[in-house]
Parts: sequence; C-alpha cells; structure tokens
Amino acid sequence: MKKLLFILAAAITIFFIWLYVFIPGKITIERSLKIEANQAALYRKLADNSTWKEWWPGTIDGSGTFNLNDEKFQPGPTRTFSIPLIIEDKHFRTTAELTLVPVLADSTILHIESSATIPYNPFQRIETYFGSRKLEDNFSAILQSLNKTYSKIVGLYDFDIQKKHVVDSILIFTSGETKGYPSVEKVYAMIDELKDYIKKHSAMETGFPMQNIYTADSISYLVKVAIPVDRRLPDSGNIHYRRMLPNGNMLITEVKGKQEEINKAYQQIINYVSDYGRTSPAIPFESLVSDRRKERDSTKWITRIYYPVM
Repeated sequence: MKKLLFILAAAITIFFIWLYVFIPGKITIERSLKIEANQAALYRKLADNSTWKEWWPGTIDGSGTFNLNDEKFQPGPTRTFSIPLIIEDKHFRTTAELTLVPVLADSTILHIESSATIPYNPFQRIETYFGSRKLEDNFSAILQSLNKTYSKIVGLYDFDIQKKHVVDSILIFTSGETKGYPSVEKVYAMIDELKDYIKKHSAMETGFPMQNIYTADSISYLVKVAIPVDRRLPDSGNIHYRRMLPNGNMLITEVKGKQEEINKAYQQIINYVSDYGRTSPAIPFESLVSDRRKERDSTKWITRIYYPVM
C-alpha cells in the first residue's frame, strides 16, 4: 500500500513538474507556408471579407464569424499586407496576425502567428495548452486552404489570364465615332463593311472580328473594328492595313457574359499588369467569338480579351 501511495505521489509530482515547468506561461503558435501567388493580388483577396467564402476551410455563420473546429475567427481592420484575427476558443481568447511576405513577383510566404497565456489554475492550464495545440492545426488548415485556392491565376484574379506571344497576324481595320455607347448593330455594320472588302479581294478571314471602344467623356465614343486576314490588302478609304508584331507579349482571357463582365475582366487584367510591373505598349482589343447579332442573350456572349504588355 505504501509502495502504491509512493508511486502515486511520484506520478503527481512528475505531472505538476510537467505542468508548471515544461508548459511555459505563454505559448507562441505559428505556421508558415510558401504559396505561388503575387503578394498584392493575394492581399486584395484577403482584405475583402466577402471573398473568404472562396477559401475558408470551416463554416461561416450568419453574423459573419468564421468557425473552424469549435474555434471562432473574426478578421479585424487590415494593416499593410497583414490581416489581424480575433480568435475565441471555449477555453481562451487571443489574437493572431496573418502576414504576407513577398518572395518573388509570383510567390509569397504566408505567416500566421499568435500567442496564448497559460493560466496558473491546473485545470485551466491543461485546457488552454491543448486548445493552443488545436489552434496550431487550424492555422495549418487555413494556410493549406489558401494555397489550394489561390495558387492559380484564375483563383487570384477571377479570370484565367494567360501569358502568350502574338502570332504574326495581318489585319484590316476601320474606325468611326458615335454619340453614346455604340450599338451591336453599329459595330456589326462596320464589321460587314470589312467582310465585303475581304470578299471583294478574294482573301480569307483567319480569326474572329475584333473591336476596341474608347471614350474620354462617356459621350463621344471612338469605335475601331478589325478582322485578321490571310494576306495584305490595299488601303481603301477608311479601310486600312495593320500588322500585329510577331512574338510580342499578350495577356489573354476569355469572358462569358455581357459588358459588365467584360469590364470586370479588364479591371483584373489592369490589376495583373500593376502587380507584375508590366506596361502596355498598345491598345487592348476584344475578339468577338460569339456573333452578337445571332446570340441576343448577352449573358451567353463569349469574348476574348487581348491585352498587349511589355
């Protein structure tokens, strides 16, 4: 009996030594992960709470609280390339900082760090300690989910922006001005003029019609349309020859939807150009994959945006 009591006393002593010596009064919890994503683009996503539903690995309740394994996360006011988090567990409350550290233009280190004060009460001390271990697992889940969602361009920019080289293309183009945004009928009247000219010269079209619409005041619009052809054609009146320089850099993305969706894609391409320190040496243009006269439902229009960069 005495031996049993001695063993029990020794076990309790060892337990309390572990509890108060090997568990510090404050624990730092941190995780890091390198992700193939531009820092600025990733920050735009994370700074907007409405996008968190795209990647959050847990659940989101009606109050906008993000839940993961019985812990609650609430993003705070953003700082420069970092997102504060308020974290509540049934055993403790703490804060964390999700920081974005650039490595290269297309890669970023995500670092999330927090600390937990361990209470002196032995029972609360144990609960808080194991709660902090769970927080480590949650941090890992958060970083892995961000990596899975935003390590591709389409995740970061909402459109599949591709980098390609210009194929040597010969174009004929024409232009005109309108008061107010040009109608589909106006654009295709200009396209038909080019098509008739191509037939007249026994040439062949080698791609979809293209357009560029520009305004400085939202009143007067300059409309340019072009069609790729198989050989050079002579200038005639308002119809002119142009050639796209071969091997130039081009950003290309395909959009399904009406003009509002196309405008969103343009904004994301502009973001991409800024994020990667590019400049545009020429005007962008839209390839009209869908014939908009035949497809009257604008939500079904297919448009390819070509955006020259250097």
